[in-house]
Amino acid sequence: MRSYILSALIAIAAAAPVAAAQNPSFPASRPAAVGTSIAAKTVGFVKQDGFIPLYFNESTGKLLLEIPRDSFPALMDVMQATGLGSNPIGIDRAGGGASDIVQFDRNAEHVFVVFENTRFRGAADNPDHLRTIAESFPASTVAALPLLAVENGHLLVDATDFFIHDWTNIAATLQRSRQGAYSVAKDRSSIYTPYTKAFPKNTEVDVSLTFAASAQPGGIVSRMAPDGHAFTLRDHVSLVELPDADYKPRAWDPRVGYFGVTFNDYAQPVDEPLQQRWIERHRLERVNPNDPNSPIKNPIVYCVDRGIPEPIRTATLQGVKWWEQAFDDAGLKGGFKVDLCPEGIDPMDIRYNVLVWENRNERGWSVSGSVDDPRTGEILKGISRLDSHRARTDYNLYAALMGAAKSPADTHFVLARVRQVSAHEIGHTLGLSHNYIASTYGRASVMDYPAPRITLDKNGNIDLSQAYAVGPGDYDVWAIHWGYGIFPAGQVQDSLKAIVAEGLKKGYLYLSDADARPDNASDPRVNLWDDQSTAVQFFKNQTDVRRVAMARFGLRNLAPGEPLSALQERFAPLYFFHRFALNSLSKTIGGMEYSSSVVGDGQQATRPIAGPQQRTALSMMISALQPSALAIPDTLLTLLTPNATETSPRVELFGTRTEPAFDELGAARTLAQMIVDMVLQPERAGRLVAFANRGPNMLTLGETIDSLVARTWNSPLPSSGKLAALQRVGQRAVADQLLLLAADTTAAPEVRASCR
Repeated sequence: MRSYILSALIAIAAAAPVAAAQNPSFPASRPAAVGTSIAAKTVGFVKQDGFIPLYFNESTGKLLLEIPRDSFPALMDVMQATGLGSNPIGIDRAGGGASDIVQFDRNAEHVFVVFENTRFRGAADNPDHLRTIAESFPASTVAALPLLAVENGHLLVDATDFFIHDWTNIAATLQRSRQGAYSVAKDRSSIYTPYTKAFPKNTEVDVSLTFAASAQPGGIVSRMAPDGHAFTLRDHVSLVELPDADYKPRAWDPRVGYFGVTFNDYAQPVDEPLQQRWIERHRLERVNPNDPNSPIKNPIVYCVDRGIPEPIRTATLQGVKWWEQAFDDAGLKGGFKVDLCPEGIDPMDIRYNVLVWENRNERGWSVSGSVDDPRTGEILKGISRLDSHRARTDYNLYAALMGAAKSPADTHFVLARVRQVSAHEIGHTLGLSHNYIASTYGRASVMDYPAPRITLDKNGNIDLSQAYAVGPGDYDVWAIHWGYGIFPAGQVQDSLKAIVAEGLKKGYLYLSDADARPDNASDPRVNLWDDQSTAVQFFKNQTDVRRVAMARFGLRNLAPGEPLSALQERFAPLYFFHRFALNSLSKTIGGMEYSSSVVGDGQQATRPIAGPQQRTALSMMISALQPSALAIPDTLLTLLTPNATETSPRVELFGTRTEPAFDELGAARTLAQMIVDMVLQPERAGRLVAFANRGPNMLTLGETIDSLVARTWNSPLPSSGKLAALQRVGQRAVADQLLLLAADTTAAPEVRASCR
C-alpha cells in the first residue's frame, strides 16, 4: 500500500515538459491570458452551477464547461444510456464504457483532456521515481478543448464536440458485427438537456448521437431501427470529483472471489511481486471504526427500476434485499439498503446504484458492472441490467416440464428465478465474481449459476418444489465479511487472514469463469448451471427428468389458442436439458481437481481424477450417445409443425436441413457431436495421455477411443430403421472428431497418433 500514487504527483510528473527535462535552464512560461471575461462569453447561455459548471445555449446547441483551475483532475466515466435492442450486437441500455482519471491541462489556446495511466505506478514519496514512471509509460491526450475565456483562474472551454463523440465505440462495434460502416452525424446530434445537469460533486452530460451509414446498412440494424441508414442513441458522460484518500484499498486474495484493479508497482522490492491487485468494493465505514457495534455511517444504497412490470418488479426487489441479510449476517448490520428508484431519476447519474430493466429483441444475458476509481478499486456506482426475456425463458422451461396450464406454480417458479438472478447481478456490482464451485457444498452462493433443482418424486412425477434457493448462501456472507469487514487500525491483515482460514476450514472453495467456461476445463466440480455435489448425481437427475418430460411432451405443453409451431420453442431446451450435466461429466475424463491455494494454507494444489471415476463418467456420456437417448418420440414429431409465420424467433429453434419438416436427424446430430467433441476435446485427450501413469488403473486415451467405437461402430445396427439411422449419426460424430483430432497440429503428437 505504501507505493500508492497520489493523483497530483502523477499529473506533475506526466506533464513535465520534455524541453525542461533536457535543459534545466529552459525558461518556464505560461500562455497569455485570454482577455474576454466568462460573463461576456456566456451571454445567451443558461448556467448550471456544480462540480464543473455547465453553460448551454439552446439556439446554438453549444455546451461550455467552466474548469475551476488549470491542471484540474476528475474521474470520467462513459455509459451507453440507450440501446440498439439487439443481443447479438450488444449495444445495450446502461452498457458500461471506460472509467479514467482525467486531467484538464491548459496549453496555449486550448485545454487538453489527458487520461492518466494508472496501470504503472511508483513510490509516491519519491518524485524522482515517479518521473521515471511517467517518462516510461504514456498518458493519453484524447481532446483539445478550445479555450474561450480565463477569469480568476477559471477556464471556460467549448466542450460541444468533445461530448458529441462516439465514446462507446458504436461504429467499431457495428463494423465488427458486419452491420455496415457508420459514423456520428454531428448535424443530427445534440446535447440531451433533460439529463445534462451539474451537482456539487458530479457533472452529468447526456448526448443524443445519430449514426449514419456510408453504405448499405446491416440486416440486424435494419430490423432494429425504422430506417437502418440512420439511428439515434444516447451516451452519458459523468465527470466526478475524485474520492479522498481516506479509502483504504484491500489486497486481492485468490481464495475469495472479488474483481480487482491490477497494476505494476515499480516501487516493490525485488522479492515482492511487480504486479499488484486490489479488490473492487464500495466504501463502507462505521461511526467508530474501532467499535464493532458502532453503526454504519455510509450505508450502500441501491434502487430498482420502476419500469420493471409487476410481479417481476416486486420479486426483483425481494432478491436484491437478500444482500441486506448478507451484510447483517456478516456483522455489518444496516450496511446495505435497497428500495425502488425515486421517480424521474436518470439511472445513468453517478449518484445512484441501480438495477435497470433491459429490453432486447431476443433473449440475452443479464449483465452487471460498476464505475470504479481505477487508482484504488473503490466502487462509485453499481449498475445491473436485468434481461427482460429471462422470465419468459423460465416460463418456457416450466411449460416444457410441467405443461402450460396457467397456475400459481408456474408463477412461483418464474419469480423464484427472478429473485435469484437479481441477487446474483447485484453481487457483481458489490465486487463479487462468479463462484462456480459453490454448488459442491450446498447452495452456498448466489454467485454460482444454479440449475433449478428438479427431481422425480416417489411416484415418478417431476418435482419442482425446491427449484431455487432463498436468500444468500454461506459463502456469500463469508465473502462480504472478508471484503467489507471493518477492523480496528493495525488489525486488518490479521483479521482477513483469520476470516480466510475459517472459510477454508468450513470448506468454502472458490473457482470462477476461467476454471469453468473453457472447452478444455478439467475440474468436474466447477460448472455453469449445476445443482449437485457430484457430476454423476447431477447427470442422473437431469436425464431422469428429461426422459419423463419427453415421454409426456405434446399438446399439454401449449396453452389453449397457442399455435402448434410454438412447440419447437418449448421442446428445444428440453431436448438439450442435460447439456450442462454432460459438460460437467466431460471434465471428469482426463480430469484434475485443483484449488486457488497459497503457500501454507493446507490446500492440495492438484489431484488427477481416479481411473474408476473417469470410466463411470465416460460410460454415462456414451449412454447419452445411444440411439434411444437421441430419439424423439414419433407422436411428438407429428406435432412439430413448420415455423413458416415465425411464431417464435428462429434463433430459439432447431436448425434444419429438411425445411419445412422438422429435422430429427439434424437435432440428433447436434447433440451427438456435442457429446463426442466434449469427450475428445484436444487438451482433454492430452491429459488422458499425460495422466496415464499418475495413478493406478487410470483411464487412457486408447481405452476412451475404443469405448466410443465399441458403442457406436462395433454395435450391431438396431432392427428399427429410425434407431439404425440415429446410430449412424453417432458413428459419424465419432469418425468426424477422430479425423479432426488426427489432423489437429496443435494437439499433442501422442494424441494425433492415437486417432489414426
